[in-house]
Amino acid sequence: MNGGKPLTTREFHVLLHLLEERSVTRTAEALDLNQPYVSLVLKRLREATGDPILVRSGAKLVLTVRGEQMIAPLRDVLKGVDAIVGPPAQFDPTTATGEFRIASADCMEAIILPSLIARLQSAAPGVRVVVRAVDQAFDYAGALERDELDVVISNWPGAPQHLKTARLLSEEVVCLFGPEHPFAGQERITLQDYLAADHLAPVARSKADPGPIDSHLAEAGLKRDIRVMLPEFNLIPHMLMKGQLVFTSSANFARYQSSILPLSSRPAPAECGSLDFYLLWHERAQADARNTWLRQQVMAVARELKSI
Repeated sequence: MNGGKPLTTREFHVLLHLLEERSVTRTAEALDLNQPYVSLVLKRLREATGDPILVRSGAKLVLTVRGEQMIAPLRDVLKGVDAIVGPPAQFDPTTATGEFRIASADCMEAIILPSLIARLQSAAPGVRVVVRAVDQAFDYAGALERDELDVVISNWPGAPQHLKTARLLSEEVVCLFGPEHPFAGQERITLQDYLAADHLAPVARSKADPGPIDSHLAEAGLKRDIRVMLPEFNLIPHMLMKGQLVFTSSANFARYQSSILPLSSRPAPAECGSLDFYLLWHERAQADARNTWLRQQVMAVARELKSI
C-alpha cells in the first residue's frame, strides 16, 4: 500500500459503509464515529490505491469506476473475516438442513432411538437422521475425529481421552426370559440360580472387553454360563421365546421387549452391577452450535427415560 500502514479490519468496515452510503456524514452517523476519522480512512484508501474513490458530481458524491469495483470483493472479504473472528453461528433447527449422524450401541436402539428420532424430526424437520451400529470393526473414535459422525451413544466406559463424555443414565439390571422358563414362577432370582442358568448374550466387543455384565461378575470372582452368543442384539428377545435361556439387560430394554412379546423379567442379582450409558463426541465439536443442540436432544431423551 505504497509503503503505508495496512488498513485495519475496522477501517475496511468503515470503507464499505462509505462506498455504499457515498457520504462521509451519513457514514459517521451510522457507525457512531466522528467525521474527521471517516475522512482520514478515505484519505488512506486514496493514498493506497492512487484513485480518488469518491468524486463530487454537482451537490453529491459519486463513486469512481475503481470505487464501484471495490464493493463486492470488500463485502466478501469482510464476510470471511466476520466468520473467523465474529461470534459463532447460531443453530436454528427449524431451518436447518443436512444430516445428524449418530452411532449407537445396538442395546440402546430400542430404548433411546425411537424417542430421539421423533424429537429430531419434530424440531428439525429439514434434517435427515443417519444411524449406524457400533460393531467390533467400527472405529467410532476415528469417525468422530474425521467428522464422519456427530455423536455416539454407548454402554461402555473407558472411551479414548480425546473424546468428550457425558453419562446419560444408569439403569437397573434385570433378567429377561420367556414364558417357559422356571424363573417365570419365582419372585426373585438368587445368585446361585443365576449362575446355574443357561445364558444368552451378545457377541463381546473384544476379548479385552467382555461387556459390562461379565466385567461386574469378574470383579466379584464370578462367571456365568453363556450358552448362546448372537451378533444381532435385536434377535435376542425372539430367542427367549422358547427354551431355557436367560438374557441380562437394562430395565428399560426389558420393559420395551415385554410390551411387544410375552416375556417376563426379574431383578438380577446385585453382583451384576448396573448398566451405565454414555454420550460421546469429539473435542473438535465441543463449541459447535449444531453439535451442542444435538447433544441436548439426546440428553433430554435420557432424562425422560430416567423418569419412567
